[in-house]
Amino acid sequence: MDVAELKELRAVAVETAVSAGKLAREMWSKPREISFKGFRDLVTDADVATQAQITQTIQRYFPNHGFLTEEDDSSLPTAGPIIWIIDPIDGTTNYSRQIPEFCVSIAACQPTANGYQPIAAAIYDPMRDELFSAAQGQGATLQIGSGSPQTLQVSQIDELGQAVFALDWSSAADARTTALEIFNKFAEDSYTVRSIGTAALAMAWVAAGRVDFYFNLRLRPWDVAAAMLLVQESGGAVAGFDGGPLVWDVNGMACVMGNGRLALKLG
Repeated sequence: MDVAELKELRAVAVETAVSAGKLAREMWSKPREISFKGFRDLVTDADVATQAQITQTIQRYFPNHGFLTEEDDSSLPTAGPIIWIIDPIDGTTNYSRQIPEFCVSIAACQPTANGYQPIAAAIYDPMRDELFSAAQGQGATLQIGSGSPQTLQVSQIDELGQAVFALDWSSAADARTTALEIFNKFAEDSYTVRSIGTAALAMAWVAAGRVDFYFNLRLRPWDVAAAMLLVQESGGAVAGFDGGPLVWDVNGMACVMGNGRLALKLG
């Protein structure tokens, strides 16, 4: 794919992420309609509204593209030369409790034999007005408010004792047990540990050098896709639980992202 096409995909990802983020912020203080998709897995009316806005906008630009979205929508095509992987509000529990830690995550991906290759992405934090974006081979940037975009670079930390280590909890009991074991392993030796409640935003912070190392044992593609490209384009590394390549699985996958200077193998 040429540079012009990548720039167009990135521009559309940015436009839709910012627009959806503004909608989520407008709905922030209003009464929420909340339902549960499963155990510890909720959805709000804002998730549905922002996703509809995102997908409708993308379809106007790219009517032959497909979608993989967090919220089920049988009207959307699932196949195409580009698959848009979308989390309309990552950090829905935070959002539903008015904890201001959530984001919109959008990635344009090429289908591969083993999953997806993100090639353009945007993550938008509407409460801080922070826009993270990237395109394959073009680097990643952070724009805060109306300021100029700044190039993202992962941290230079190479010692665990100086590292900010972050994780988020899965809804599954077995994954939580394993996460606690890993937490106990690293918590004493790392500088500090954070659990932010929004995987995509935490991984965007890895790209920005705010966090040195992040893991989650049960993520979905829409949690990972945009952040994966941000981290890679910022000089960081992405891996599976064992330190090998990330294994894409819509039902849940272990993912580790870091600055590339700290070991990524957890298993």
